[in-house]
Amino acid sequence: MRDYFKDTRPYWLTNLAEQLETPTLVRVDINQPLKGDRVPEITLRARVYAYVLQVMAEYAGLVVLAHQGRPGDKDFTGLRSHFAQLRKLLPLDIEVEFIPYRKMYSSETIEKIRKLREKQIILLDNVRMFEEEFSFNPETSTMVSRFRGVVKKCVNDAMPAWHRAHTSLMALPHIAYTYIGMRSVYELKVLSDLVNEDWENCAIVMGGKKLEKLEVLERILRKMEGFTGGIPGQLIARAKGYDLGSRNNAFLEKIASVKQFKAAKRLAELGVHHPIDFTVFENGEAENVPIEKMRHKDGLIVDIGEETVRMYSQLLSKKTFRIRAGPLGIYEKGFLNGVELTKRIMGSGLIFLGGDTSQEALETGIIDQIRDTGGRFLLSGGAFLHGLAGLPYPSVEEILKQKPR
Repeated sequence: MRDYFKDTRPYWLTNLAEQLETPTLVRVDINQPLKGDRVPEITLRARVYAYVLQVMAEYAGLVVLAHQGRPGDKDFTGLRSHFAQLRKLLPLDIEVEFIPYRKMYSSETIEKIRKLREKQIILLDNVRMFEEEFSFNPETSTMVSRFRGVVKKCVNDAMPAWHRAHTSLMALPHIAYTYIGMRSVYELKVLSDLVNEDWENCAIVMGGKKLEKLEVLERILRKMEGFTGGIPGQLIARAKGYDLGSRNNAFLEKIASVKQFKAAKRLAELGVHHPIDFTVFENGEAENVPIEKMRHKDGLIVDIGEETVRMYSQLLSKKTFRIRAGPLGIYEKGFLNGVELTKRIMGSGLIFLGGDTSQEALETGIIDQIRDTGGRFLLSGGAFLHGLAGLPYPSVEEILKQKPR
């Protein structure tokens, strides 16, 4: 398994005044869960990258690449509201301009990039609005042809997207010499700590709504103890033969593919823990229901149950590293058993992964307590699990092909 923290050391961005030049092209990840058609007023991911851009802009004019959602998803939108968010977070002496995607490669935009100065930032629109983003070819890439010779340096600080071989990540070393950004180095250090730890001392608590991580998770859980909640917890319980009630059974059949059900069954066979009770919302009321009695309920599962919190916290207290990946319940509507579990396992070794998980801690007011007691928040979710599973980061492999300076 490659240790990217050690292998990328010659490419770290560590001396901004010496390494950056105007214009510098920076790939960040400000992708966020939307509320309606806009980003929330504040998110951890936006706040972190605002600080990163603020520090870098002291030494170079910046051109910023980012994405939001995927084509076809409800979260797929342009970055105009992200621009407004960054404008609020950045100090007023830093100028920020937004370029919509139709003008991203125009001669006018290229000229603006050439004329950039320190303390000036150009945020380009959602890179996923271009088909070429999903299939990188350095010979035909518009991004490479338009920015090469104009951009002086590049910085890849988008570790949350590193598991994707997308053009806005892969193209950077083909445009100009590319460094690994400061935030990504920090997250690589945490990944390295885990990679080099005895995995008997580690555990992961997997929740959320996304199911595409199940196959990556399987590689991890062959060596690390696993606990589930959210949709993955329901799916594994279902794969073990539990009847979760007609509405929940139908919902899982709707959102999970045959391939994902098979992955869930393999995880169940590995001994991955699933909830032993659930919070069910039925007829306007929430009720704690043991898993054996779920077949009699017609309400929707909205959280893990109280006995699950007790059992999980007792087992997790024995682990040096405790990874939280994805909310365990619908915390936005006040179902907080998953939050209670986090509070019980707080302290050194607690690691939060991804934007949705950190947003849960931010909105429920426990983010400062977690950090002040030794917990760590990482912006990378699926990408971190990808690296933990021993899978490569394609865009970083491109950077490593460069001759170190």
